[in-house]
Amino acid sequence: MEKSKTTMKNLKKIVKEQNKSLTSMAVQLEVSQEAISQYISGKIKPKTATIIAMAKLLNTSTDYLLDLTDNPNPSDFKLNEKESDLIKNYRSLNKEEKIRLGAYLDAMLDLKDK
Repeated sequence: MEKSKTTMKNLKKIVKEQNKSLTSMAVQLEVSQEAISQYISGKIKPKTATIIAMAKLLNTSTDYLLDLTDNPNPSDFKLNEKESDLIKNYRSLNKEEKIRLGAYLDAMLDLKDK
């Protein structure tokens, strides 16, 4: 069974931009330096856990490393002040209150759809 070739052009780009040493990355990711080189060249595809670890190490998204976006730091998702307050208030509730609030929200959405 042939391994699928995956290009990781953005991985190469961000490693260069951040002036990362392949040796130090390999040590931190617990893989060989050769593996890192092969990820960059697209010869082998890293495991999902390795991609996640690379994204954390390089402070970027997995989508960027997999060339699914050109934006290394997507910030499209921002909450406004009211949304942030709602989340903060929700987090302050106990388990039972969260269940009741969820049921109330479901009922409101059901009414809205009618």
